[in-house]
Amino acid sequence: MARTIVYDLHDSFDSDTYLDKSERNIQRVSNKLDDYIKVPNEENIHDIRKAVRRLEASYRALPSKKVRKKRVIREYTKYSKELFSLNSQIRDFDIIGEKLSSDAKPAQQDVIKSIEGSLFKQRKTKLNEAISFALELRKLHVPKLTKKIKISNKRSKKRFSKVIGRFATRIEHNLPLVANGDEKITELHDLRKDCKKLRYLLELLPDNNHKDTQRGEKDDYVSELMEKLENVQDILGIIHDHDTTIAYLKRHKGTRTRSTQIHSILTKINRERQNKYEEFVKFVNRDMSVDSNSFFTRITNVIA
Repeated sequence: MARTIVYDLHDSFDSDTYLDKSERNIQRVSNKLDDYIKVPNEENIHDIRKAVRRLEASYRALPSKKVRKKRVIREYTKYSKELFSLNSQIRDFDIIGEKLSSDAKPAQQDVIKSIEGSLFKQRKTKLNEAISFALELRKLHVPKLTKKIKISNKRSKKRFSKVIGRFATRIEHNLPLVANGDEKITELHDLRKDCKKLRYLLELLPDNNHKDTQRGEKDDYVSELMEKLENVQDILGIIHDHDTTIAYLKRHKGTRTRSTQIHSILTKINRERQNKYEEFVKFVNRDMSVDSNSFFTRITNVIA
């Protein structure tokens, strides 16, 4: 029978705190959007992508379907996610360029310059598209939550628990799969995204400022979980960067001479990827094992 896992919030959840933090996440996108439009550099691309991820987490856990379907909130989230997608492609071009520059040998410089020229043109086209889209997003009304939404703590907690459980279940399912085979590229990527989404959801809980010992221990545990989620997503992020570069180079081998040189670069990148994957497996076995006493099992209630 399929399991439904519900995050055990105890008494730590507060709907007012959640809505307040969610509104700050919306405002963060608006603030970062201005910076991005003015200077669309690598730092601001990173910041707007991170802000959109937090907005997406907040939107996903909004306690009422009617609230999630409100046009102003739905459209703002939708446009933000589309901007995120465009900037993800731009980031991929940057990552590929950085890896080629750091991994290339002197004899490969001509090939690298040719690939970098193609990357630059693709990046420029995609950035122009992203800026145009960002300007359209800027025209949208920035949603407000705290003054317009009144939902019971019980209802908010139920929705939040459901969403938390969904990601915990997926992580529990994918961890053993990807830890037993580095060829599962899609699953590795999905695991990284789920860890990130779960971490951003946990950020919506009240801050760790309780004097009660038992409550404090629970808050410390959430902080520990968030730290481990960030660690695993960082490792998987590097693996994903390798996979993105490998896939791009395989599509652009070109002539026989060029193909031979690219093959040499691919060999080095594949070796680096394997080393990082082995680091990931060690981390999972040490800190995130899935068993009866696992990291995730201890924070969930399992309901048949």
